[in-house]
Amino acid sequence: MAVGQGAWSRVSRRARRLDARSIRSLSPWLILAPHQDDETLGCGALIAAAARMGLRPRVAFLTDGSASHQGSPTWSPKRLAAARRAEALDALAVLGVPPADILFLDWPDAAPPPPGSPRYRAALERLVGWAAGFRPRGLLSPWRGEDHCDHEAAARLAADLARTLRPPLKTLDYLVWGWAQRDLPAALGRATVWGLPCRDTALLRRRALACHLTQTSDLIDDARQGFRVPARLAALTARPMEIYLEPA
Repeated sequence: MAVGQGAWSRVSRRARRLDARSIRSLSPWLILAPHQDDETLGCGALIAAAARMGLRPRVAFLTDGSASHQGSPTWSPKRLAAARRAEALDALAVLGVPPADILFLDWPDAAPPPPGSPRYRAALERLVGWAAGFRPRGLLSPWRGEDHCDHEAAARLAADLARTLRPPLKTLDYLVWGWAQRDLPAALGRATVWGLPCRDTALLRRRALACHLTQTSDLIDDARQGFRVPARLAALTARPMEIYLEPA
């Protein structure tokens, strides 16, 4: 059973349907992912659906992912960052996104730059310049209530990006760790809930997640300190409806 299954059941009952017409009207989509694997866990179905329709969703990764395993004698942060970049390219290829439509900002994992700092401003400017080439209409980023510093930073960056780009974007949030929050339906407040039926992409999403070998397997000899996607989190890829939130 996936994490937050009860919350998902309650939230999905109030969801408005995000259909093919809506996906097309909000394309091109720009997706901000804090780490390599969040794109599949949080919004892999929408990425796959838009790609299948030929709409070229773009994905930007904020961090280099190098902090997920810190105790391995053979995996340096540099090696891990390179592996995670390759895994992201493989996963997005499964979902239908080519390398030309992927951006890596390479923030240090688990140490996002403060808002307003030179590195933060540089990332925002780079995203604005990248977006100028395809003029997105829809922006997807982590829910602002996600309890992780990189996810919180991604939500802030998305808000700043949405205020900067013209014309204004439709901004939607996706959940990863947020599904574990206690009494999530109440925490969502008056947000509009959108749901994308996605049984037809379940296999693709599982295949995409499996590409993230450093996060889903025993590839790295770091059992004591390393991170591995819990089974209940990986099960998000099997849900028949992907949920997105439109802030009130």
